[in-house]
Amino acid sequence: MKSSTILKETADVLKEVEERLKNVTALSPRKKQSALEKIREARENFLRLSEEVVIDNEELANFFLKRAIRLKNSTNNKAIEKLGEGEYMKDVNAMLKYSRAAPYDFAGELKHLNRAHKAYVWGMISYFAVTLFLPAAFKITSLILVIPILLSLLSLKRRGYMGLLLAMSAIPIPMITGALAVRVYLDVLLSPNGIQEAAEGLGVSTTAATFIAGIMLIFGVASVVLLGYAAYMFYKHRHAFL
Repeated sequence: MKSSTILKETADVLKEVEERLKNVTALSPRKKQSALEKIREARENFLRLSEEVVIDNEELANFFLKRAIRLKNSTNNKAIEKLGEGEYMKDVNAMLKYSRAAPYDFAGELKHLNRAHKAYVWGMISYFAVTLFLPAAFKITSLILVIPILLSLLSLKRRGYMGLLLAMSAIPIPMITGALAVRVYLDVLLSPNGIQEAAEGLGVSTTAATFIAGIMLIFGVASVVLLGYAAYMFYKHRHAFL
């Protein structure tokens, strides 16, 4: 595949960046060491990926190569003094982020994110469902979370880092609510008078109340399990987000 060759070339260019960086004096020793470590990791990532390509994306591979060449051209004392330490390190950090995210575009790793995204969606659906028969405070909280959850879904689809942050911050409350719901509906189902009281409160038959409690129990378990899985997978594959 053409992408494999281009990614290998990108790694070769980053090797040149390393060699140039060793002779740079415009960076502080700490920044220089940090830059060397990041460029080395990026080079190793692209080199390894060049042997694992299963999806040919020549346009993206060329983008990485151009960024590597741009970084090489700016890796000298004069260019760094003109750019400033901060701007130069931004380019170094960007190169490292690209190298970490690239396997999701070339090595078929995107399937893991798709599973996490589906778990997140269904986990949130289960969370909203489980609040239907809980006290009003839980319903209000779910309404407050609607906007950040929708924004996270839109951003996650584009692999935006903000979407990851929104998702990770939105998950805890639904998981806690789901766990509380499991306890509540288990008490209803296992308590001698639980079903009768639930039926009277809802104005339905005991059979209907049992069915509702059982369904809500399933939704509660689903919200905890699915969102827990989504949180774990999002964190594990956090480098896919840019």
